[in-house]
Amino acid sequence: MSLLLVVVLLFFSSSCSVSSGQYYVSDDCSSVTQSPCNPLSVYARDMSQYNNTIFYFIGTTNIRYYVVAMTAVMNVTLHGLDQSPSIHCNKGANSFSMYYYNCDHVIISNLSFGDCAVWVASSINITITHSSFTNYMTYRDDQSFLSTLNAFDVKMSSVTFTGFYSLDIKYDPLPGCSSELLHYSLILTDVNFSVGGQMTLDIAGNGLGFPITFNENSDSSDCSYPGTQLTSTLLIEDSHFYNNKQGLKINSANINEGLFIDGTFLKSTQIDIIDTKLIGNGGNKIMNSNAISLSNVTVANSTYTGLSLIASIVAIKNNLIFKNNTGVVGGGLAINGSSRLIVSSSANLEFIDNHASYKGGGIYAEESTHSDIRLMAPNIPLTLINNSALVGGDMYGYYVYDHPDINLFKVTHSAKFDSTSDPEDICFCDPHTTTCNKKNCIAAYAQIFPGQALKFNVALFGYDYLKSQAPTDGTVDIFNHINGFLLNQTHIPSTCSLIEYTPQLTQLGYHTYYITSSMTQDLHVFFTVKECPIGFRLDNSQGSCTCSQSISRENVTCDINSLNITHNGLLWIGTYHTSTPFNANETNPNACIINEDCLLYCSPNPLTFKLNDTDTQCVDNRGHRMCGSCREGYSLLMGSNKCGQCHNNYTMIAWIALFAVMGLLLVVLLIALNLTVSVGTLNGLLFYANIVKLYEPVFSSKGALPVLSQVISWINLDFGFEICFYNGMDSYAKQWLQFAFPLYLWIIIIIIIQLCRRYGKISRLMGSHAVPVLSTLTFLSYTKLPIIDAYSGPMKDEYRFWPGLLLVARIPLSHMKCYDALIKKLFKKQDEDDEPLLDVAESHLTVDQQRRAMVPSSTDVRRCASRESVVELF
Repeated sequence: MSLLLVVVLLFFSSSCSVSSGQYYVSDDCSSVTQSPCNPLSVYARDMSQYNNTIFYFIGTTNIRYYVVAMTAVMNVTLHGLDQSPSIHCNKGANSFSMYYYNCDHVIISNLSFGDCAVWVASSINITITHSSFTNYMTYRDDQSFLSTLNAFDVKMSSVTFTGFYSLDIKYDPLPGCSSELLHYSLILTDVNFSVGGQMTLDIAGNGLGFPITFNENSDSSDCSYPGTQLTSTLLIEDSHFYNNKQGLKINSANINEGLFIDGTFLKSTQIDIIDTKLIGNGGNKIMNSNAISLSNVTVANSTYTGLSLIASIVAIKNNLIFKNNTGVVGGGLAINGSSRLIVSSSANLEFIDNHASYKGGGIYAEESTHSDIRLMAPNIPLTLINNSALVGGDMYGYYVYDHPDINLFKVTHSAKFDSTSDPEDICFCDPHTTTCNKKNCIAAYAQIFPGQALKFNVALFGYDYLKSQAPTDGTVDIFNHINGFLLNQTHIPSTCSLIEYTPQLTQLGYHTYYITSSMTQDLHVFFTVKECPIGFRLDNSQGSCTCSQSISRENVTCDINSLNITHNGLLWIGTYHTSTPFNANETNPNACIINEDCLLYCSPNPLTFKLNDTDTQCVDNRGHRMCGSCREGYSLLMGSNKCGQCHNNYTMIAWIALFAVMGLLLVVLLIALNLTVSVGTLNGLLFYANIVKLYEPVFSSKGALPVLSQVISWINLDFGFEICFYNGMDSYAKQWLQFAFPLYLWIIIIIIIQLCRRYGKISRLMGSHAVPVLSTLTFLSYTKLPIIDAYSGPMKDEYRFWPGLLLVARIPLSHMKCYDALIKKLFKKQDEDDEPLLDVAESHLTVDQQRRAMVPSSTDVRRCASRESVVELF
């Protein structure tokens, strides 16, 4: 405006037409008995003539393709006469459906507006009561609104805004001074916003109260009000704000809150919010205000903190209730930016079922800005029930100060009153305890290798409501003690937590760091950097211990932090003296380390182990050097090279008895069925069974063809199934025991042969099978006498004679002529006096005849000096 407001008011009285009366408005006047009655479009042609006039609206009125404009009119009332009078608008190309400009005393009552854009500018004494404004448009771009610009003495009561309908109240700076400004008011009573409805109060300028600006020839000091302080009052009473992303906004930008008040330009404006419910809004915020009071206010179901205070002073005069609100920092109430909540003696605070994903489920007070709560009387009721947060479920950042004049709440809470604050103390702690207890709050000592991390368990402690120490979370900083450089920052939760830092140090010796957090004291860490342990060497370029030269090879990695060594399998790495226990972090540069391929008993899969636990590389419960023997507490099993646990030492007796019976049955079976090497097919079968048995690890994977494996084992006089013969059996004992069963069989058949030579009946009973059976048993025992290296045997230095012994035992069987000589010597013909014992008339041959028929003469065989294959032996 270019004139003073006073001049404007005088202009009202001189320029408005003098016309009075009452008129009826309806789109269907045929059904209206009152007169005069016309559609609104008739009156809208020249609304400026209707001063001191009442328009009664009956039924539904539609505004299409025209604008209802009132300019400079006075004492005009728009009233709905029947039960549901309504005005529906189609804005079309026009920005407004209805607007009022330079008007005085305008009343709108008992009307429902749909999709209407109503604008009121530069007017005074505007009253809207018992009316509703609804936006039926689908999209927010089609939002309808009731907007006022510099409308003074505005009163709204029992008004509802629904469906993204916006109420915008704006005050721009006036061009001059006017004492009338001291008396203007804005009163909202029982105003409800729902389903996206919102309110914006925007007061521009930099002064106090409703601001005034001046032209270039004026100064703010020219505008004086002697004896009067420029103050204003904004009253929001008995109002509801439901389910809004943007609700009531006072002096704000596009902020997504249900209630948003920015009192930057309202320093002397008292804002009282009474009997109001803020339900289901995105959030509610008050900032930069020092004159706001809340009384009988309920905040519920907010999705981004029930109520946030920023740089504000807010007084609680009566009930303030927070229910089922959620947020990140502060679920119910967040007090930030040096704000203060003043609680009067008549107040009552309730926080029920609020949740914060981080801090302060019920109440959060920002300690860094000294935000707090001040009680004006003792024992003010405070209810805290079922509030939750990661830290400080009921309350965070507020506790009783050590001062006798500080008043206390009368707290009603759940079974556990969960409150804490920012860190005030830091200590080393024990991670194995169920509660976060202090262990040491001064210093700690450690020894590490180059490249290894320092590891400490620490906990932070704040204050609960009664100023007792309680666990809290925060950031832990590590500093270099010499130069004070920050080395590392780690955020830890409100529990005993592990922090790690790897110093970039290659210099061996003594060093010092210290640990702290915000306002806490310092914890000192004294540590020593040692030489690399066994299996590692110092790599100066990396500043860390890596694999030593004796371990380093393709696909082998070393981790100094865990002291672990990793490889892809079928490899054995360890110290020579595996029986000597040692710690993995011992340093011994002269330690003898074995790094060899291991195909028999080592795991074929990638694995990780430590040098003091090399058994991890072995399978089948084997261990020690090259996985050559059983682990402690395990015994070697008969029938395989696996190790197992023996639970009953008396089973050995049963096995011996069983083997004795089975030996007799086997000999009888071979003799009765003539299953001897004299049969060509069986000869080849036994040969290949021998070969498959000797190279079983190569021919078959672990667990493959179990039935075939058992048959081959039985052919080679093995058990074919795993049994524990006795507790503590090792490879050395097994090497001897493997000869027991074949030797037992040989003894049986030799006894039978001798009996055949002496007794004709037995010879006739046995026929010509005894000697071939002996040869067959010898052939079956072939795999018991292999040529093996030292690491395939008992794997101990004192048993290294085994390969030579077995080789010597193998030589007599390596040539058929030598074998023939052995048979002749074993079964030398008895005295001729024994021959009559044989029945010559029988077709049975003597043992010597059987031997001569079976074994070729010396002219048919090669010389003993010649080398023969296994096939040529038989």
